[in-house]
This record gives sequence, C-alpha cells and structure tokens, in this order.
Amino acid sequence: MNEINNMTNNMTVKKQKLLLMILAVIGCCWLAWIQPAAAAMRIDISKGGLEAMPIALPSFVDDGAAGQGYGQRMVQVIAADLESSGFFKVLDQKSFLQEPGSLMREGPNYREWRLIGAEALVSGAVRSSGDQMAVDFYIYDVFQGQLFRQGQRFSGPASNWRYIAHRVADEIYHLLTGEKGYFASRIAFIAEKGGQKWLSLIDQDGTNRVDLMRGSSLALTPRFAPDGNSLFYVAFEKDATRIYRFDLYSGQRTPQGDYPGLNISPAISPDGSRMAMTLSKDGNPEIYVKNLNDGQMFRLTDNNAIDTSPSWSPDGRRIVFNSNRAGSPQLYIMEAMPGAEARRITFEGSYNSAPSWSPQGDLIAFVHGGGGKFRIAVMDANGGRMRVMTDSWMDESPVWSPNGRVILFSRQVGNLTRLYTIDVTGHNERAVPMESGIDASDPSWSPLVR
Repeated sequence: MNEINNMTNNMTVKKQKLLLMILAVIGCCWLAWIQPAAAAMRIDISKGGLEAMPIALPSFVDDGAAGQGYGQRMVQVIAADLESSGFFKVLDQKSFLQEPGSLMREGPNYREWRLIGAEALVSGAVRSSGDQMAVDFYIYDVFQGQLFRQGQRFSGPASNWRYIAHRVADEIYHLLTGEKGYFASRIAFIAEKGGQKWLSLIDQDGTNRVDLMRGSSLALTPRFAPDGNSLFYVAFEKDATRIYRFDLYSGQRTPQGDYPGLNISPAISPDGSRMAMTLSKDGNPEIYVKNLNDGQMFRLTDNNAIDTSPSWSPDGRRIVFNSNRAGSPQLYIMEAMPGAEARRITFEGSYNSAPSWSPQGDLIAFVHGGGGKFRIAVMDANGGRMRVMTDSWMDESPVWSPNGRVILFSRQVGNLTRLYTIDVTGHNERAVPMESGIDASDPSWSPLVR
C-alpha cells in the first residue's frame, strides 16, 4: 500500500512539474506574442524609407472662451508637424467614425478606429481660464486597445496657441519615436527682395515671419546663440564688414567683430562663451577665437590659404572649417586651442565647404561639389563614410535641427532661392513654406523654444 501511495505521489509531482513546464512555455509564447505588438507603437526612425505610421488626430475638444475654436486649429498645426517628419501618415478626419466629444467622454471605440486603419490615436482638450489656455492629450494604441501614454500638459496665453500646438507635436513625436522633437523651434535666414537683403525669422513650419533690421544694412550668415535669445550675423556697412550680436527680445545690437579687413563667418561655441570667426586683420583670412565674456582672443589657424566657415563640435573642444590650403576648398578639423594642428578630413571631390557639425556629434554636413553640381552631403565626424544627400545643381548652407535629425539648407530653383529640409537618412526632402517673391538663404536653426 505504501508503494502504491509513493507511486501516486511521484506521479502527482511529475504532473505538477509537467504542468509548470507547460505554463512556463505558454507564458513565454504569450510574452513573445505581445511584445512585438507593444513595440509596434514605437517607430524605428533609424531606418530610411520606412512606412509612415497611420495616426488619427481628431479635433481637440474646446472648453471655455479662450479655447473656443482653437481645438481644430491646433490639431491642424500638430498634424502638419508630424506629417512633415515623414514618420506619420495623418488620416483624413472625414473618415472618422467617432466624434471628438464622445472620444473624450467615453474613451475610444477601438473597433471603429481599427476599421479606418489607425495605429495610433490622439485625443485632446483645450481648456481655458481668463486669457490662459491649457491642453491635455492622450495617445492610444489602437491595435492593443489601450492607453499608450498620457501627454504632458502644456499651457500659456491663448495668443500663443500655435507655439503650444508645436509643443504638443514635439511630445507626440518624442513618445512615439523615442527622440526629442524639433517643431517648437525657429529659423533665421537672409531674406531678399528687390536687391535688398535683411535678417528674418520664421517658425520651423514657415509661419510667423518677423523681419529684423530691414533696410539698415546688407546682412549675411546669421547664427543663433545656443540659448536661442540672440543672433550673431555679418553686416556690410560703409564698405566694411562687421559682426554683430542682435538681442531678439530687446532689439539691441552690439558689435562683436569690428577689426580692420574682413569680419565674417561667426560661429558660437555650444556653451555660448566663445565665438570663432574669420578675420583678415593680420593680412590673411584666418580663424580666430574670441572669449565673449572678457574679449580676449587668439588666432587659431596660421596658413597662407583662406581659412573660413568654422563650426564647433558639440563638446566645444574642436572646430571643423573650410580651407583651400590643398589647392581646392576642403574640410579640416583641429582642437580649439592655440598651437593645435589641422587635419584634413575630405579627400573625395575637388570642392567641399560650409561644414556644420551635428548636435549629436557623430556627423558633419557640408556642400560637396562635382560634375557641375553643388549638393548637400554628410560624413562621419572622423571623415569616413561620405554620403551625398541631395541631387540639385545649387544646394548650400546646411545646418541641423535641434535634435540632429533633419538638415536645413538653401537651394536655387530657377531665379529664386528657397529653404529645404531633408531627413538624415536622405529621405523626405521638403520645401519650407515661404511667402512668394522672397528669396531665402543662409539659414540657421534655433534650439527648442521653451
């Protein structure tokens, strides 16, 4: 009898172990099944030419006087931002089966959103108190049928509704890609019409143009300070070039480069304490570095050739610049200290100029000439793996978005010059919307506006 009981107990233990094994296998299979679905809400933006994520953006619900009518207008701005990145396909609101009010009150009817092909769904509300507004929004995973994330609340004056919409778009972009957005930023450029050139500012989507210093002098090569509160630029006045700092809030300008001869190509270090520039005060165009706090300056390059167009590495330790010391314009890198040696990094092609170091530090964008064309190219910061990004005949002045994802540049189209953007993968080339009849060149992209 004891032997029978022992056999029974052993069989029970074996059954329990077998059951645990089965449950473990089922659990692994279950995890393997749910993980890809959960990951589907994240876009792998490291791949070029990927299929855009279908996203539904119903009108935000208005609540209060200041929010009245803003819900739909804000969604239009958000939709345009996301679609311009190339990573999102914004679905037509006419296809929506659930009303925005019902969506906010009762939550999503996932079946109806699946029917129209949505993968992500954003629901939001604009609430107001006096002249202030606040925006709350939620992102839903339609395939999983659950809330993916509750977005950060953004608030401010109702008059700044476009800016708040850009902040919302940045947050959605960040949550669904894992990278910071770049929509709440501005672009400075040189506007030209009727032979006159002046400084101008627009939001990154081409709206809200503000003209600066129009009619006072010929302006060239604006560059944002790292805090985004001021611009450094070159002014041609009374047959001389000078570098000025223009405060965007007070409107005051102060000279920062006023030496005999050329004063051109300002570039501000990432911490805002130093300015690299090209001066010819000692006879030859060389790169100098000036301390903006105490005015102390040293000469960085020392060569019979023309050295110009400096750009700082993100850590502020090195500078990439353009020089014709090899007989043609090529790119060189050197430490930003007296007595440093320059190292050539471009060897392909007879023309490489206008370098711009990525905020991420891994890439340098520049103008690559060859075959009668001047195109935008990128390469690793050590000079390897050059890739030509564009295919037009006159592309110039590349600069980076704040997150290092997009390159902004100018392009000559017929008799006009326009601003264009392209993703770092070489896909999603787009023209920046611009008022007709105005040329736009020499762009600079601000940090995020906060």
